[in-house]
Order: sequence, then C-alpha cells, then structure tokens
Amino acid sequence: MNYFAHLHIASLTHTSWVGNLLGDFPVDAAQLDADLLMGWRLHQKVDVMVDQHDASVQFRSMPRKGRRRFAGIVQDIAMDYWLIQYWERFSQTPLDVFCHQALTGLVRDKERSPERLKNMISSLEKENWLSNLGTVDGVEKALFSIMRRWRHGEHLKAFVDDLEPVIEQARLPFLSLYPDLLAFVNEEMKKAEATHSLG
Repeated sequence: MNYFAHLHIASLTHTSWVGNLLGDFPVDAAQLDADLLMGWRLHQKVDVMVDQHDASVQFRSMPRKGRRRFAGIVQDIAMDYWLIQYWERFSQTPLDVFCHQALTGLVRDKERSPERLKNMISSLEKENWLSNLGTVDGVEKALFSIMRRWRHGEHLKAFVDDLEPVIEQARLPFLSLYPDLLAFVNEEMKKAEATHSLG
C-alpha cells in the first residue's frame, strides 16, 4: 500500500495521519512521540501483511516486461489507484472531503515530520494531488518520483512503458486484498486496545 491507503487506514483507526506515513520515510522510531510511533508501527504491520498476502504473491508473479523483483513497488502505487476507483465501496466519506481531511491532519503535524515528508506536505498544500493518485497520470508521476530518487530507479521503466496493462493487473488482487487488510487492521487495533486496558 502506498500513501493513499495508509491515510485511509489512519482515518479508520483514528491514528496519526503523519505517523501512518512514516514507514516510507527514514526515521528513528525510538525518538518518535507516542502517537507517531503508533502510526509507524501500524504502517509496518500493514506492509508485512500486504507483502505476504496471496493476492500480492499473485500480482508479483504475473507475466510482464518489468522484473518480478520490483513489482511490489508498482503494486503499492497501483493499489492506491484502485482504492480511489472503488472509493465508495470502502468509505462513506466523499473523496474530496477525505482528501481535505487528510491534508489538514498532515499539516497539523508537519513540523514533527522528517524533511522529505515535510516537503511532500508542502507540495500538497500548494495543490492537493491525493485524488490524482487515482489516475494513470498520477500513477506515472508517482513512479517517476521514485525513479528519480532511487538508485535502482531505472528498473521501473519497463513498468512505466506498459503502465495501463500493469495497473489493470492489480485490479483483482486489490479487490481480494483490501477487505482482508481492513479486517487485519481492525484486529490489530483491538489487540492494541486490549493491551492498553491491561496496562
């Protein structure tokens, strides 16, 4: 899952918007405030669950030009695309309202964010592009952003060259995976609440 899905999970679990994105940014978890740490931990658990899910294994094994080793990166972004396409199935909040809520929450904790996340939030303040992640152009821009800053970025070019079929390949895996992910997150929050009450 990429930014949009982690923000959706933050809204469902009433955990920190910034905290739920921190798993994609370099941080020292030991230095995080308690609310950010909870979001960071949830992000880590989500990533592990998604990576191990049968639908993710299926997506990574599909025939395509891009190397299987890097398909998980593309899957995360394509899953955001499909979450936005199927938004009304998973949320009663209108998409534009949710994007505004997410931006407001991120700006609130902007100064507690690492520099690269601060820059991303500043970009969202100028133009809230979250809903654009549900377009082919938005997926392409997200991949090019990774390609620019990642030393192995050239390996994603094959996916970009065949982008629309690759996005379509993620549709059924997303529909299989995302309900399971939300159920998983719900159980994790119940466990956290039970632990807190015992403490």
